[in-house]
Amino acid sequence: MLTVVAHDTSLESSPTVPAGITTIRLVLKGKVKRELVVHRVPASTTPEDLARGAAGRLERWFHDWSFGGPSVPHDSASDASATLDLRPGRYLLVAYEVDPSGRPRADKFIWREVSVIAGSVLIPARFAVPDVKMRIKEGRIDVSGVVRTGQRVVQVENDGTRPHDLVIGRLKPGKTIDDVRRWDSDRTDPAPFVYVGGLTPMSNGLTAQAKLVLQTGDHVVLCRMRHGGDREHDYQRGELVSFKVN
Repeated sequence: MLTVVAHDTSLESSPTVPAGITTIRLVLKGKVKRELVVHRVPASTTPEDLARGAAGRLERWFHDWSFGGPSVPHDSASDASATLDLRPGRYLLVAYEVDPSGRPRADKFIWREVSVIAGSVLIPARFAVPDVKMRIKEGRIDVSGVVRTGQRVVQVENDGTRPHDLVIGRLKPGKTIDDVRRWDSDRTDPAPFVYVGGLTPMSNGLTAQAKLVLQTGDHVVLCRMRHGGDREHDYQRGELVSFKVN
């Protein structure tokens, strides 16, 4: 477990964490709501240079070595977590500010460096057995598993060629997946779903898990990223699917 405490102007955490399966817990202590991205620092790059590249939250910054992380906690919680498989090396923790409508503010962020240390014995990485798997790729999200109410382990696998994030929401009464498809997340219009949780952008080929408390009802899972010069978000281009929680 690596606990990251987000104050309004700084991040607080241990400077090191053992390599392997690691749960990153984001705790909000200030007035500002934030999400957290865990990004490995390439050997030829300094943490300061990598942090400067985070400005604007451009897709290319997430394309390599972005391990994802906990999305902003839902309204009734002060913390959120994500479980990642971290290999030895230097990492950057980047906490973007999130506005009242749930959108990350691309140029409002704070960061901190953390070192992942190899242990004397290499333990094979093993994630927990998930309750539901979500595989995301360009134009599609596949959900497998029977989802029950309560705290559940959601495993997300990026099987695409580009970075993707993930948002899970419970549809509001009278709303459908078509309402989500028409919803413009760049505007301040309220979402047609109640935000449950998710994961921040992760590079292709990576896997992460989140523990979420699910209630009975129809849910949606979507990717809100936008690639290159695309006007539409990924969920408007097919990366959107519904599932039921019994």
